[in-house]
Order: sequence, then C-alpha cells, then structure tokens
Amino acid sequence: MVKKDEEVKKEEVPDQEELKEKTVATVTVQGNTNAPDLTELAGTGDKVVEEVVENKVYTYVEQMPQLPGGGGNGAIVAAIQKAVKYPPLALRNQVEGRIFVSFTVNAEGLVSDVKVVKGLGSGLDEETVRAVKTLPKFIPGKQNGRAVSVSFTVPITFKIQ
Repeated sequence: MVKKDEEVKKEEVPDQEELKEKTVATVTVQGNTNAPDLTELAGTGDKVVEEVVENKVYTYVEQMPQLPGGGGNGAIVAAIQKAVKYPPLALRNQVEGRIFVSFTVNAEGLVSDVKVVKGLGSGLDEETVRAVKTLPKFIPGKQNGRAVSVSFTVPITFKIQ
C-alpha cells in the first residue's frame, strides 16, 4: 500500500537562511538528579585489579619453565644425562633401561621435590635424583603473566656404550 505525500511527514534539513534567526542553546541538560548515594561504596578504586593465580603446582602452563639458553624438554633431558655418571654396580650388572623422574620447578626457578616415578635400581635411581638436583636455575614457568611452580616428568635413558 502506497502512502500519500501528506501522510508521510518528511523532516527536511533547514537551510542557512532559516537558521540565522535561531539561537544555539547554552544550557547543559541535567541528567537524573535522583541518583542513589554511592559514597558508602568507596574503596581503593585506583588500584589495579590483581589477577588471582592459584598457589599450586601446575603440569602445563602458558609459558613452560626452561633452562637458560632454551631448548625445551630435550635440553632438560640432555642436561640431566650429561650430569649422570653411570654407577659401577649398574655397569657390572649390565643394567640398562629408562628411568622416569619427576621434579618441580618452583616460581623462583629452583628444582625441588625430585622423585623417581619408575626406576631401575642398581644405584641408577639415586644417581638420576642427584643429577636432577645439579640442574642450573631455570627461567620459571608463567601462567597469566605470573611465575608459578610447574611439575615435570622426564625419561632418562641408561645405555652402556
């Protein structure tokens, strides 16, 4: 259905001549003056909101801990294997295999809580724990921009060559 021109009111933009006689308003329109009193809600509004990062040991974080110089998990395993000295008892008994060792890199980058998850015995477990404890200070892992503790479990292979 088509509407007639007189039914449709079009707002036309006034021309310069019409606006010459008009006055521009100088009064600011006031908003709601019946607003509730919020003074009792005052606090430290100028402080930055601090994100809460749980104080727990993570298994995976946004930025994993790494040794100085980088290299990821491969560099960690290589550093442990470099520090390991094959125990004489294990050499005599021709003990070979893989040990799984777990440890935590805390928020300061220090190694702690070293445990053998799956061992081989013959002095190899103790030697692996000793080698992990000699690792240098790590660049700590980060979650939400904060340094956090991260748990690692890595395989260390013992092979007589």
